[in-house]
Amino acid sequence: MESVDPSKTDFELMRDSKKRKLPWWKTPNAPIICKRIVKNLLRRMYAAAREDIELRKQHKQVTKKLALLNEFLDALRKRYLHPTLLDRGVLSVIELWLKPAANGELTNSQITRGLLRSMLELSGVTRTHLERCKVVEVVFALQNRRYEMHDNQRMASELIHRWARLRTSKCSLVTPGKGTFAVTVHPCAVTRLK
Repeated sequence: MESVDPSKTDFELMRDSKKRKLPWWKTPNAPIICKRIVKNLLRRMYAAAREDIELRKQHKQVTKKLALLNEFLDALRKRYLHPTLLDRGVLSVIELWLKPAANGELTNSQITRGLLRSMLELSGVTRTHLERCKVVEVVFALQNRRYEMHDNQRMASELIHRWARLRTSKCSLVTPGKGTFAVTVHPCAVTRLK
């Protein structure tokens, strides 16, 4: 048991005890817990996307992805999960969620807006992560889609701009910028990312 310094006030003792406690995501078991959380989450996200594809083929209402959207976005906001999410292929899941249906039907605008905003906040994206999936092509198509909402096009444009900078630099985009702005990127920039 630790000895208590009698010269310290109760407030100082409480503050010192808080300093010693690490959040759970900084403990030695954190990587194992993060992998388990991410594996379970991504499995459910893939399943929701496949179920929606089947529902769309049966001409039924597509609601599985929408039901899980808030949970997915909450996980994407947790910065301590970003490295594990990226290594486990979260960009492939986002690509699957954003991709329009085979009949050309567009993804729900709420899903599109939430995922684009989350990708703007996603830290640690490297060129290798982008090369493993086709999310760049899907986001580029969103940027140029005629009937897409203006905010979604602007966020897609910002993502393409950031990813094009990744192509020219060797570092990852660890800290996303605060502001968003519209940027026109030539289609060749997207092909160079592949």
